[in-house]
Amino acid sequence: MAAGSSKIGSFVWLARLRHAQGLHYPTNVLLGTLILWVVLRGLGDSNPVWAIISFIVVSDRDVRVAWPNFVARFANTLIGCVTGVICLLVFGLKDWLLPPALALTSLVCTSLIRTSGSWKIAPATSALIITSALVGHSSRVGFEQALRRAGEVLCGSLVALIISWVLSRFWLAPADLREE
Repeated sequence: MAAGSSKIGSFVWLARLRHAQGLHYPTNVLLGTLILWVVLRGLGDSNPVWAIISFIVVSDRDVRVAWPNFVARFANTLIGCVTGVICLLVFGLKDWLLPPALALTSLVCTSLIRTSGSWKIAPATSALIITSALVGHSSRVGFEQALRRAGEVLCGSLVALIISWVLSRFWLAPADLREE
């Protein structure tokens, strides 16, 4: 009888542990989104969507995973911003600019820089900057978009690193619990 009750007790403990671990990511997303939304809206950013997306992309319960996510996300965003702005400066507002600019951005990511992670972020960022300039009929719109996007990505990614670190101090991963 005692052996059976210890198995039931272990099962109940494991079920509670899985439930508690399942709350880690929702807690992370709640805290990060709340902080970014309140702070950035308070600073006058009416739509901090890139900060929130970056927060979600970079976040992880393990800071050793969140750090490379941060580096890849920010590096690829900067590459996309820089190549988009350079293409606008060199060629101006041309309808044909988008395809070669995105090919150039992809070439930089895959051949020269070789950042890990989702390198597709760089051409997507370049596309955002160039199309914003083309639709707005002004290179300045593209430059402003580049600054805004890079700033929001950095902000969201930094908040992800900080929250990942803080939660890792108070919320042990299942592997850490087994070691104790």
